Amino acid sequence: MPRYKLTIEYNGAAFNGWQIQPDAVTVEGEIEKAFQRILQTPIDVLGQGRTDAGVHAKGQTAHVDLPESINLSKLFHGVNGLVGSDIQIIDWEEVSDEFHSRFDALYREYEYRVLKCNSPLMNNLGWWSGKTPDIDVLNKAATLVFGEHDFDGFSKFNPENFTTLCEVSVSEWEERDEALIYRVRANRFLRNMVRRLVGTMMEVATGKMSLA
Repeated sequence: MPRYKLTIEYNGAAFNGWQIQPDAVTVEGEIEKAFQRILQTPIDVLGQGRTDAGVHAKGQTAHVDLPESINLSKLFHGVNGLVGSDIQIIDWEEVSDEFHSRFDALYREYEYRVLKCNSPLMNNLGWWSGKTPDIDVLNKAATLVFGEHDFDGFSKFNPENFTTLCEVSVSEWEERDEALIYRVRANRFLRNMVRRLVGTMMEVATGKMSLA
């Protein structure tokens, strides 16, 4: 069965994260159900990583093995129709049998938006904290995140972790029209790591915690 790399975009507001879970609606689960409904056979979709509940993705990478001699355009059109408007497979390409979306990924990157004001239109795309942080202090705090560190204190316990070391290659804040954006890139992320980093930096930038 040929292997295909998928690039997936989704609005995570209505989902309990990426990974399949019992009695919960997830992005991976909806995609697999759509494939199975069309192909009438079990299909495994393996993502490069998990996203938490409510987290969106612009370029989630996954791979899937599909039967030969199939009309791919028709198949993916059908899958996109079944999963609904909150999930779309935006690109696909055939890759070698050795390709693995998780182990071949070079890095992962997140953007976390802290809204400047309470906006009903932006609530699913950012966090309104009710505070006005100092962006210069945010960037000083972000500098401390750069490099390889043990992020155990910034993550939810996960018995599957073989290590809590992560190497961060980008950690910076920038100001855009409606929000302050934290951009972070690393070789791997731990569960809730980005949320907890942002929350801690906000405490520093609003004077509730020292930079030290």
